[in-house]
Amino acid sequence: MNMKKFTKRILAIVAAGVMTMGMAMPAFAAEPDTTNNAKEAYISKTYNTEVGKAETFSFTATQITEGEDVIKTAHPVTIPTISFEATELGTNTKRAKIDCGTFNEAGKYSYIVKESGATPAVTETAYEKMIMSEAEYRMDVYVQDTDSGLEINKIIVNILKDDEGEAFEEGTGITGKVDVGDSDQNGFKFVNTYVQEAGTGENPDPSKPDPDYTTNGSLNVLKKVVKNVNSSDATAPDSNEEFDFTAEFTFPAGTDQNTLGGVKANGTVITLAGGKTHTFKLKADGNMKFTELPVGTTIKVTEAAKANYKGSAVVTLNGVETSIAAAKYNEALTANGKLGQKKNIVDVTNRYNNVPTTGIIMNVLPYVLMIALCGAALTAFVVFKRRRVQK
Repeated sequence: MNMKKFTKRILAIVAAGVMTMGMAMPAFAAEPDTTNNAKEAYISKTYNTEVGKAETFSFTATQITEGEDVIKTAHPVTIPTISFEATELGTNTKRAKIDCGTFNEAGKYSYIVKESGATPAVTETAYEKMIMSEAEYRMDVYVQDTDSGLEINKIIVNILKDDEGEAFEEGTGITGKVDVGDSDQNGFKFVNTYVQEAGTGENPDPSKPDPDYTTNGSLNVLKKVVKNVNSSDATAPDSNEEFDFTAEFTFPAGTDQNTLGGVKANGTVITLAGGKTHTFKLKADGNMKFTELPVGTTIKVTEAAKANYKGSAVVTLNGVETSIAAAKYNEALTANGKLGQKKNIVDVTNRYNNVPTTGIIMNVLPYVLMIALCGAALTAFVVFKRRRVQK
């Protein structure tokens, strides 16, 4: 193929590509604008729960009839309820299409949209609560008269308050308009969280606390110290020896350290460093009982390494026991997992053996010293021989 033909073919391919892109461009431009020019609106509900709790959420749309620019004739819109099953754990989001009905008059119809309740209703107690969304939105439906009759021209939704009830601030540089489409970008949303305190049982009753909860709270970290029965060392562990612990909590979606009134350690409200970490010390036969921790909180309890001690633990989470152990003396021990409705315990046992910080066990020290002396004698003999040869 000569250069002229080759060039023509390349130009033909490029031209075809340009034509293809030109044909595709209208398709991209045809993407619906669900923030500024939506023809229909979807409401979105996000439900956080770490406990099997079926709920149905409902909403209200109250028409605004004050103002010169709005239609004052009553025109209700229908917002469907959104339901979640007990098997839907963690964070789940669902959407429902708002039914605006048939209009009899062109103009702007405005509504304040709020969440109206949950069924069955959750009565807040010392052990559980439903965090309801306090979000508010203004939905403006613009209706125009067309050749086909009255039709929705666009639906504009602006956020007025967030889920905590905080008013949207104008002038922040962020538009109050939200996406109302049937997609993950939908901002016409309400977020609810069901919370139960860990360890309170499957059916918490404040008037009759679960016996396990009375003893262990949300999480109980226990401490024991025993002597290594295989050791010939007669030295007993110091009963006043303190062991350093760090408890790290990662709270489930929609919750934090203050959700149930503030995390407590042995009955005292504590402030977690960075919102998640607490350090403490335990002696033999001591314990640290945490309360006000939500079900689903991920824990990481670490006992720091300590010379002459080897750690092990029986870890009970949601009533299920597992065992962990350090591989050697002077090694940190960490228990991980998620708190459940049933009892949650980290029961740590440290086995004591008088191992010097040098790593040399006392009952083998004489042999180590003998080897060292032999080495020193051999070195002296070699030096002595060299000096004789030099003379």
